[in-house]
Amino acid sequence: MSLPVFRSATAAEAVVGSALTLGEDVAGHAVRVRRIGPGEDIDIVDGEGTRARGTVTAASANQLTIDVTEVTVEDSAGPRLVLVQALAKGDRDLLAIETATEIGVDDVIPWAAERSIADWPAKKREKMAAKWENLLGAASLQARRARFPILHDLVRGAALAKTLDDADAVFVLHETAQFKLSEALDDLIANDSAQLPERIVFVVGPEGGISDGELAALTGRGATPVLLGPTILRSSSAGPAGLVLAQNSLGRW
Repeated sequence: MSLPVFRSATAAEAVVGSALTLGEDVAGHAVRVRRIGPGEDIDIVDGEGTRARGTVTAASANQLTIDVTEVTVEDSAGPRLVLVQALAKGDRDLLAIETATEIGVDDVIPWAAERSIADWPAKKREKMAAKWENLLGAASLQARRARFPILHDLVRGAALAKTLDDADAVFVLHETAQFKLSEALDDLIANDSAQLPERIVFVVGPEGGISDGELAALTGRGATPVLLGPTILRSSSAGPAGLVLAQNSLGRW
């Protein structure tokens, strides 16, 4: 059975057989909300791959101490899975990145597409980015992840194409495409099984769809428009669906 997971940078300092003391940032939630007490086993992760497991020996709302029984470091699996998520109304973009985190996305790029109804105005950009960052962290803990997704800077319109690397395998989820994503992934893995790309990127547009100019800029950089299936998925579900197919094709699921 999986254990309760909490995040602290001190996980990287954990040594098997030693005590690890955690401050109020962890103790407050663990004791007041999760009702964690002495004798219980928990995991502490740093969000960068380190997981320290231990038994609680002392617990208060201000401090938590565990005896460390195991320390592991999870490598970053390749290729990295990247979700370019267009801003969407009704918090559908938040739902998308939350589910993507549970599925195993490695990088998230917020995208103010030309047809996005929602936006991050300059005066609110830091606040909105923090909201996305916090959600990625919370979803990672819920999914018991030791390595959290990296949130990148907001990009706008057709400029997205310039931020992508030529070596990336980029798939634009588009309802008019004829090539299925499942087939594209199979071809990618079959042709490049010896050396897969460092990143597989999924581009998800807003409610109004990806503009012709944006699509042209992306395909000009080598992106492939792909179809998920016979039904049209919303912005909140398209990215996670693509990630599930990728995880399956890569043999992780």
